[in-house]
Amino acid sequence: MLPAISVRNVSKQYFIGTGAYTAAGSRLTETITNTIRHPILTVKGMVGAKESFWALRDISFDVREGESMGIIGRNGAGKSTMLKILSQITYPTQGDVVLRGRVGSLLEVGTGFHPELTGRENVFLNGAILGMTRKEIRGKFDEIVRFAEVEKFLDTPVKRYSSGMYLRLAFAVAAHLESEILIADEVLAVGDQQFQAKCLGKMKEVYREGRTVIFVSHNMHAVRSLCESAILLKNGRIAAMGAANEVIDEYARSLETANVEFPVEAKDLTVEALDIVQNGRDTNIIDGGRPFDIIIRFRLPRDMEKLRMGVYVNNALGDEIVRSFFSDWDVSKEDIKAGSHIARLSFPGKLLVNGAYTITMGAKRQGSIDLLAGHRIERSVNVAAPTDFNSGGLVDPYQAAVILDREWELD
Repeated sequence: MLPAISVRNVSKQYFIGTGAYTAAGSRLTETITNTIRHPILTVKGMVGAKESFWALRDISFDVREGESMGIIGRNGAGKSTMLKILSQITYPTQGDVVLRGRVGSLLEVGTGFHPELTGRENVFLNGAILGMTRKEIRGKFDEIVRFAEVEKFLDTPVKRYSSGMYLRLAFAVAAHLESEILIADEVLAVGDQQFQAKCLGKMKEVYREGRTVIFVSHNMHAVRSLCESAILLKNGRIAAMGAANEVIDEYARSLETANVEFPVEAKDLTVEALDIVQNGRDTNIIDGGRPFDIIIRFRLPRDMEKLRMGVYVNNALGDEIVRSFFSDWDVSKEDIKAGSHIARLSFPGKLLVNGAYTITMGAKRQGSIDLLAGHRIERSVNVAAPTDFNSGGLVDPYQAAVILDREWELD
């Protein structure tokens, strides 16, 4: 049986300064532009390498009919570009893509919606784009509306929808209309937890129906739950491909970061150290059963008001486990005098699950001005399981984010 999707030696080149492509109408715009400017672009590609970059290089893979594949990687790895090519929104510069079946895409909130049309009209428009008859669309219409929970607003132009309403209707249309291939990019990144669970449940249902699913997400729990296979993209190339569990583990290992050289001279701020201290010494290996401190040593050249400084703690899958700033509970700590300072965040023992973590420093002024723009200050640490934890010593980091060290009462 021929695969539902065949990708062969696909590369995508963009030229800096030619303008960003938008989701709606970008394929037509790109076709016309490339036709008119092709000779010029060819010369630029030959003599002006600095004016172009390759978002994808030499990508090849197959997706079987009825298979669910995840595409993962850091921001800028080429994931969204790959999905736009699969969705026929943009063309590859080199290589070929063969799609065997109708494609339903949810690449951005409301991609394919006309803002002036009502929710009802957009449902029929998207169905028509997929080649469905009005009778076929009407057969799915009530199910779409129930899922999206926008009954009262069906005859309102979607430009007046909240982002949550927009997302719910966009996902419902993409998931319920009859396409053999469903492509979804970060559908779990917006909306409350209840709706995210609803989306994931629907995608599993689509997969069980035998339709082909391509799924991009930074939520590795969702990828592991939904996908049987996965591709890891790094700098526009395939870094790993195979069973989803194995590729996700490879991605987790790739997230380990090199430590920063101090001091870091940033605008209006010098960071002298980001220390991880346990038992009185700086370390990258944490005993999960004992408390430890995160210490930021910094210097201000002048008095600063409305300073927000703290850390983000992410696990090996990129999930944010903790976010804490020293003025979260005391606004008096937002106004800091010039000079050298030490900020300390104390972590209790028996909190973090065993595994690899990245601790990243953040600093903002007036709530939005990033004082560390252009600098990434982070530490990689490994947390060992508490030796007295009654589970063989290990917790599956894919099933729990933290350990709760509290006493149970049993009557």
